[in-house]
Amino acid sequence: MPALPPGLTEWLPSGFVTAFLGLIWYEQKAGEARLNRRIDELREDQKELREKVDALPWKLMELLRANQPVTPER
Repeated sequence: MPALPPGLTEWLPSGFVTAFLGLIWYEQKAGEARLNRRIDELREDQKELREKVDALPWKLMELLRANQPVTPER
């Protein structure tokens, strides 16, 4: 890592760089947590959609049977 320019270390308060890096690390972890929550929400939405799609053929068959009564000719 390159050395800081002379005089900069006297100008910066002690611990400033550490605090700044800590803030960046904290924001990175918070961003990851937000992303993971969103992924979980999308997985739940996908699961619900898959259940609806899987039930669709049965609903279509029920609708067709309800609209066309069975007759002896069939």
